[in-house]
Amino acid sequence: MIMKNNASANTSSFNRRSFLRIGGLTATSAAVLAACGGESHSDIARIGLSPETTALENAHVTDEVLLRTAMSVEYLAIDTYNAVAKANVLTGDAAKALDVAKAFIADHTDHAAALEALLTARGGKPFKEANPRMMSLYVEPALALVVESDTPAADALAFAHALETLAASTYQGFVAQIAEPALRADAMIIGAQEARHATVLAQAIRPGFDGVLPGVDDRGAALVGAVPSTFGTLAAVQVALGKPGESGNKDVLSIETPSLNSLIYVD
Repeated sequence: MIMKNNASANTSSFNRRSFLRIGGLTATSAAVLAACGGESHSDIARIGLSPETTALENAHVTDEVLLRTAMSVEYLAIDTYNAVAKANVLTGDAAKALDVAKAFIADHTDHAAALEALLTARGGKPFKEANPRMMSLYVEPALALVVESDTPAADALAFAHALETLAASTYQGFVAQIAEPALRADAMIIGAQEARHATVLAQAIRPGFDGVLPGVDDRGAALVGAVPSTFGTLAAVQVALGKPGESGNKDVLSIETPSLNSLIYVD
């Protein structure tokens, strides 16, 4: 027992000494490296110093922030449909889709007006523009791919479906974040309308019974469905657009619902 206790004490003592020795070596090495850097590298952290940091501004996600962001998604859809129409990619039989686009634009305009009224009633400032971050990250690259595609009409339809799915998912996500019960009900009503838009577009892409549920094609690429899941999804929406590459596949754009860095905070 005595020998065992001595061994334990020796081991413990050795560990402490090793720790102190290694710690001292690390500190000494850091000091040498800092000294070798010279005075010209004043931005390198030295022992006892840390680089200056800029504190992030506190941004509170209020009901008004969520309503403004939802408005920005409505205008995002409106601007996208107008841009597709201006690009003149819906020709021939696909030109019939312009009538559907006009109907959807009218719905999105009504939604934006309803959100504006809700904001104004609560003393909030409306946001009558497309979400700037989502426009630059998703819409502009997508429209460029659609224009250069070998099948621009089909790609425009696919992107419209992705956009309406995104809008429906946005409202579904916001319902869980909105504090006021009455606003949650309003968000659910508008979100259901966006989901119906996505269903109409899914049936236009894959008509009939075969297009009810999602699937995959011969290459393993995902195919849209009118009923994508039992409940709406909050996952990123993926859509294949543009000219096929060497592998025969188009570029896949992943579109996410508004997050903290794409919410419209400022009144």
